[in-house]
Amino acid sequence: MQFRVKLMLSYLLLMVLIVGSIYLYINHILEKNLIEESRANLVSQTRLARMLVNTGDIATPQKLAEIIGSAVRARVTIIARNGRVIGDSEVGGARLGGMENHLDRPEVQEALTTGTGTSTRYSETLHLHMLYVAMTYGSGHTDGFVRLAMPLSYIASARAALHGLLGGATVLTVLAALLLSYILSNLTSRPLRDMAAAAARIGRGEARSRITVRSRDEVGELAGVLNDMAERIEEQMQRISAEKQQLDTILRSMGEGVMVTAPDGRITLVNPAFRRLFSISGEVEGKNLIEISRHPDLLAAFNDLQAHQGEKLVREITIQPGDITLHTHWAPLSINNGRQGVVAVFHDISGMKKAENMRRDFVANVSHELRTPVSVIKGYAETLLDGTMAADPERAVRFVEIILSHSERLSTLINDILTLSKLESKDTVLDLHPLDAAGTMAKTCMLLEENAHKKSISLVCDPPRGLPRVMADQGRLEQVLMNLLDNAIKYTPEQGTVTLSAQPDEGNGMVRISVADTGIGIPFKDIPRIFERFYRVDEARSREQGGTGLGLAIVKHIVQLHGGDISVTSEQGRGSVFSFTLKVA
Repeated sequence: MQFRVKLMLSYLLLMVLIVGSIYLYINHILEKNLIEESRANLVSQTRLARMLVNTGDIATPQKLAEIIGSAVRARVTIIARNGRVIGDSEVGGARLGGMENHLDRPEVQEALTTGTGTSTRYSETLHLHMLYVAMTYGSGHTDGFVRLAMPLSYIASARAALHGLLGGATVLTVLAALLLSYILSNLTSRPLRDMAAAAARIGRGEARSRITVRSRDEVGELAGVLNDMAERIEEQMQRISAEKQQLDTILRSMGEGVMVTAPDGRITLVNPAFRRLFSISGEVEGKNLIEISRHPDLLAAFNDLQAHQGEKLVREITIQPGDITLHTHWAPLSINNGRQGVVAVFHDISGMKKAENMRRDFVANVSHELRTPVSVIKGYAETLLDGTMAADPERAVRFVEIILSHSERLSTLINDILTLSKLESKDTVLDLHPLDAAGTMAKTCMLLEENAHKKSISLVCDPPRGLPRVMADQGRLEQVLMNLLDNAIKYTPEQGTVTLSAQPDEGNGMVRISVADTGIGIPFKDIPRIFERFYRVDEARSREQGGTGLGLAIVKHIVQLHGGDISVTSEQGRGSVFSFTLKVA
């Protein structure tokens, strides 16, 4: 039920109660006054009748009762001292003997005691409600009683007329009250309806929703309070919105994955980094953790945190494929000392793991590569020093040649390590300037032509005419070409072919230089690791050829410092093609 209807009904009920109370009060007072007035009149008439009876001018009491009754328009009854009716204006003389003894009537008993008695009761003789007044008569002693009776039917008629008048007035009053209550309830409830509508707008988040204050009463105070509350709510909503945007921006820009779940494992929040790490697309909020990822380590970490209430958890998780290693931090999410879920942060440490592995492999490889020449040099030097080779000069010379060979190998390895270290340094600066790539290619082929001739390998240098100039460091470019061509010659059998070519890549503003051979090729499984430091496809053959295992790693770093990229395609037993790009000047 609306407040307006309740207010209108309350007004109407109040009016009905007031009118009803007035109606009942007036009805009671009027009836009481009419009876009292009738009783007073009847007492006066009874006194007059007693005077007439006391004169005794009329021979018989019956005749006297009839005369008095016609004069006062009331029923007159003359009762003897013993209660026998001796005259009655409403009953003929023949019927007087059949009437009951009236000595026990209330009014007669009261008159016997006080001289005057009254009562109101139903008359069995006349079958009407009657008002009775009785008085004693006689000189000095009670000779009998004179009683006058008057019907109360006229009071009922007057009361009925009054009821009709009051009823009509009541109906008109109620109708007027209904109209006024409707008007007043509308006027009274209008500010409340306005406040309710404004509160609804505030609840929907509509900006600058305010209530007009029209009065200074309690309703006006309430409107002012609601306006203040609306202003504070808007400030809080703006602050919450700003904080949410800030949080969303932080989560989107974080490199670490973030996941928040409810206590039952339902996802409530993830950031883009988490989606990338686990290759998730589509909506995940509201889904269970097991639905978005069936990774056993992920589920095991969540279950372990649930089992250890209030404790943080740190785990490493490896994702396949991709060989991604994640360092994860799990912690319970508590709000107001109540556990609301779990928050997990995923750090991708694949690069750190790879760098750590590379450092470990580098140290192991360097130690291994240095151990052999150092051991050989030490062994042959000790042999020479003990003097046993004095009698065999030729063998001593052979030992010295071996020491020289391994010292050169050791020197080459150290130089390559220093070169690679310098290239990986952030302070490395190349001397870039426009360079004729065709001339550099021809120069490199000329330097290695003798090595190719020794193995009967055909070395072809085939740069196209009009090849654009490139931005490059002359010395570093020659180092790249020397490494690639030297490897191609080393791993190409006799009668093979090594081709150095170039072609412009006009769409990307680059020049692609390629070294192709007809050598032994590279197994498919080794191609992804071919540019790693100290990685060798065939370690025995590589050492036999005098390689350090750092040449291709150096080549890759030099090309990348030039802003290009390097790639390899190979088919085992049919040869390989190494190609790299340089920017056009």
